[in-house]
Amino acid sequence: RQAFVLTMVLAVSAGQAIEELTGLRSMIKWPNDLYVGERKLAGILTEFSLQSEGIEYGVLGLGLNVNWEPGEIWGIAPPATSILVETGMRVDRTALLIQLLKSFEKSYGNVKSGEIDSFYRTWNERSMILGKDVIVSSKGQRIQARAQKIDLDGALVIVDSEGKEKKIVSADVSIRLAKTR
Repeated sequence: RQAFVLTMVLAVSAGQAIEELTGLRSMIKWPNDLYVGERKLAGILTEFSLQSEGIEYGVLGLGLNVNWEPGEIWGIAPPATSILVETGMRVDRTALLIQLLKSFEKSYGNVKSGEIDSFYRTWNERSMILGKDVIVSSKGQRIQARAQKIDLDGALVIVDSEGKEKKIVSADVSIRLAKTR
């Protein structure tokens, strides 16, 4: 649980930092991507060393498309975008990093001090899939379901066509929005 919360904190913090600096609102595609519309703006990778007492250490990485020109990002799958493409503004990366670190420090501090419910509300407000029909692909199987919530362990809770809840963990899973008619 602690490991996924750090991924969530980075996703929320990155989205907040981008919005505060540029006005561009991005949404979180569970478990670790930021999107603007249907285009990927950023991806998060996390690695942790776990001990019986919890996390020994963690490494969090953020790949964020900042000042890529439109011609530099076409042909990437999934379709990508950048802050420059979306806003027309060149962003000072140092200023963005400072804003990101401030946002991360605040969000992480809130989580550590027990304000986890407030943090989850913020995460849910920034989710691009909750309340929507999704297709979950894992180990050769595809399930169409409604994304209901992210639980406190970071699992995606879906409701299938029979009304049954299932928990999806992020390992080896692909999620995409189902086409609406």
